[in-house]
Amino acid sequence: MEKSKRPQVELALNVPNTLVLLKDKCYEGENQYGKYYLYSVEHENEEKAYFATDDIHQKIVESKLSAGSSFTLTKLAAQNGKRVTSQIQFALPTNGKAMQLPTNGNGTTAKDNYKQIMQQSLLEAIEITKAISNVTFVNEDIQKICSCLFIARTRMA
Repeated sequence: MEKSKRPQVELALNVPNTLVLLKDKCYEGENQYGKYYLYSVEHENEEKAYFATDDIHQKIVESKLSAGSSFTLTKLAAQNGKRVTSQIQFALPTNGKAMQLPTNGNGTTAKDNYKQIMQQSLLEAIEITKAISNVTFVNEDIQKICSCLFIARTRMA
């Protein structure tokens, strides 16, 4: 009699998928493609197999997830030179919000320019308030101007 295989988690592009771990540990193995991490998860109210990449496995371990813990994966398109590849975004539920941790295929967290954009926005917010000498600005005004600049710049990206 043929053994029935559990379906695998298939991630559609730009669709958040919530997975719940069914076991505390994954099955680690190796094949012709290298090391793999097989997790038993619940996805769309069905028990499925999820083969995690090295970087996603690291995020699960670092987050100290155990049986019953949930997390969200979103497959995103990413530009790599002239090629379009995919990256998996890992998120944990925290106070009703998800902490976004985009990852690259090499096991590191994807780099973004948010720190540089925020620094530039803050410097320009200070310049704006200094340029208008007939109005008294407080720190809260600088914060609001900085936030507006930051949001506008990051939405364009």
